[in-house]
Amino acid sequence: MRPKLEDRPSSTERADRPTRVPIHGRRSVLEVKGQEPGYHYFWANDIVNNAEGNLDRYLDAGYEFVTHQCIVGDRKVDAATSIGGKISKAVGNGVTAFLMRCPDEIYHEELAFMTHAADEVTAGIKASLNSKEEGKYGEVKISNREVV
Repeated sequence: MRPKLEDRPSSTERADRPTRVPIHGRRSVLEVKGQEPGYHYFWANDIVNNAEGNLDRYLDAGYEFVTHQCIVGDRKVDAATSIGGKISKAVGNGVTAFLMRCPDEIYHEELAFMTHAADEVTAGIKASLNSKEEGKYGEVKISNREVV
């Protein structure tokens, strides 16, 4: 059914047209529009490695459920739902992901902690592989690219 002529934007108001999503293009089903500045948004699964309580770990670490109005993903039938004010989405295999956020300060602290832990493991690997112990020869070089 074609839209009525009066429902369509005029040629001078093309900005009012809805954004067309290509049929065979990529769809952003987990993209979040309407994020508040100063927060890092992410999806947290309710179950990880067959163990419940994953969300409690995030809550104990200073994260919170997103309850304000925002748009999740492209327009589609099975859009994200709000359960008790929490935004959630079924992500497959009976797992539900909840939209959470944390202040940027906490996010950067977590990144620094993970980077430090990874650097310690990398240093241990380098030391072991480049130890020149009997039966070990050659040299291993590992470099990290900085992600901004």
